[in-house]
Amino acid sequence: MSQTTKFHTESFKLMGISPVYSPHRLQLIAEREREINRTLPPALKELYAVEGVEEWFENGNGDQLVPLQRIELETREYWELELGLTFLNLPDNMKANEGIYFFIECQGCWSWWVLLNGTEDPPVIVESLYDEAQILACEKLSDFIFANAWDVSLMDSPSFQAGEYPCEEAFLQILRDQCVDKPTTRLASTIHRYRFGYQGCRLLLFEETGQLFMSADHEEAKNELMELINPFVQWDRV
Repeated sequence: MSQTTKFHTESFKLMGISPVYSPHRLQLIAEREREINRTLPPALKELYAVEGVEEWFENGNGDQLVPLQRIELETREYWELELGLTFLNLPDNMKANEGIYFFIECQGCWSWWVLLNGTEDPPVIVESLYDEAQILACEKLSDFIFANAWDVSLMDSPSFQAGEYPCEEAFLQILRDQCVDKPTTRLASTIHRYRFGYQGCRLLLFEETGQLFMSADHEEAKNELMELINPFVQWDRV
């Protein structure tokens, strides 16, 4: 039956998924919780309880949600002693000694965990290949999932455009002043992926490569946004 979701409502809209919880999914979650001897944080439980979420990630070419039956409880001892990964610049209030492996990069190079720090919508850490450490990828799981849904919906848009931008603070400040900030994620302690919304337009910035991606629902808003950012962007030729 349909449910009122607390954490991932906007993400489900971007995915085109109606939030329907099935008794079967909830039973599978309860079984997995018994197997790992932990209760999933509410934001993670809501994500896995909705029908079609795993399939939505599987049908794309991007990063993947780990299937429910494969999520694993891992400890700080495992990260530090087995993987050789210490926490880097993680705020004290977000640290935890356990986490659940739930997300993986499409080629298997990056792995993400939610930290079991007692919050309903816990932080996400990533095994940063740049830092050789565990870093904070996103302060909330709900923001992390939204960011991934945002990226896929943008890349799949018929109005998709790409270009390059200089990594200048002045450009970012213009976007912050004129657009709506969307969740930022990190692949390294000093490498961000920024997202902005503007009247039906979506922007995604890869700080590591200086790439910018845009989609637009309305031509008028698209023209306004392009006029604003064109001095900073060199668009790819179509």
